Amino acid sequence: MSDRVVVTALSAITPIGSDIETIANNLRTGQCGIRGITRFEAAGFPVRHAAEVDISQLDEIAYLPKANLQFKLFYYSLTKLLTSFTHHYSAERVGCIIGTDPNTGTIDDWYHLFSNYTNNGDNKNIDQDYLTNINPAWLLYHVSKDFKINGPAFCNLGTCSASTQAIGSAYKLLKSKEVDLVIAGGFSTKIDPISITRLCRLSALEETRSDITDNCKPFDKERSGFTMGEGCILFTLEREKDAKKRNATIFCEVKGYGAALDGFSMTDPHEDALGMAFSMKRAIADAGLDLNQIDYLNAHGTATVKNDLNETKAIKTVFGDYAKGLDISSTKSMHGHLMTATGAMEVLVSILAIRDNFVPPTINYKTFDKDCDLNYTPNEAKYKMVKNVLSNTFGLGGQNASLVISKYEE
Repeated sequence: MSDRVVVTALSAITPIGSDIETIANNLRTGQCGIRGITRFEAAGFPVRHAAEVDISQLDEIAYLPKANLQFKLFYYSLTKLLTSFTHHYSAERVGCIIGTDPNTGTIDDWYHLFSNYTNNGDNKNIDQDYLTNINPAWLLYHVSKDFKINGPAFCNLGTCSASTQAIGSAYKLLKSKEVDLVIAGGFSTKIDPISITRLCRLSALEETRSDITDNCKPFDKERSGFTMGEGCILFTLEREKDAKKRNATIFCEVKGYGAALDGFSMTDPHEDALGMAFSMKRAIADAGLDLNQIDYLNAHGTATVKNDLNETKAIKTVFGDYAKGLDISSTKSMHGHLMTATGAMEVLVSILAIRDNFVPPTINYKTFDKDCDLNYTPNEAKYKMVKNVLSNTFGLGGQNASLVISKYEE
């Protein structure tokens, strides 16, 4: 038996649901998770919409007293993920690789730090917990301490590609036999005044439309920016033979991974879509597939003018004549851009597309753009056999990553 890498468990808290059947149904029916912002008073902002998760469910478990929202999202998802299987492996053979932001603090954490630091530099009033919970290392500390995991672990900071890179790194670690099981995925919650303001100044976010659910229009001629989302999606990856030995449920195979840097701009994709094309080519080659074996491409599809244009260019570069017949969609039109968790979200979408044999729609698509002229599955799902999905994520600074997710067949 080969050293194929498979996904054997998953957990998710997303803007379109937090249980798998709800998420799958919302993807099939094109339900939008974009609403008015409730995290803070957004009335004075040009952007007053986002794709938020239902955080009420987080109260089902107990946390440390100083746990912030980012910690709770991750810790809750990890608790859901880790049920009864890690005892099958030695603690030192279980790893954890998570896509996240270098700052895991929240506005409340920063307010506490600044408001309690006196003018003369006296820090006696500062609760020391607030000096650690803004660093992702705090998360990994609790992964090991609370869940008895002692294998290799790190947080991947690859911006929008972070969780795709995390899953790709987990796949490579398992292929090299350095570990027996890896927890991989990503989390993000950046729906706050500072993040919204920063992204508005970068002209990255779309201003709120009169009909909020019409925001986020990937590949549409009227697109004008992305919609902020949030959530946590985690998976366990292991080798096929180990999963079968313990009769684990196998959701899919991670078949290929490709990544590339292009160093063209901190904010804009390469004008020739160089890194995007490299990452797709490398993932498909790593999977050992022909181009026409890709049944569905889950696009990065942010709904920014340049991203969608250049991703379309890259798809044409990679797939040639087959690009016109390729089924493509951007599910960000439903769940928003989950930032460092977006790759993990779209791997989950890929798994459900394979399981249920459908291509999710790109909703809110109304106006054709002659420069984005591929089949983006507008507004309604397409039902077909889906065996191999190519999932793309492209981040700031030219960090590009792609995964091939495939139907598991013995």
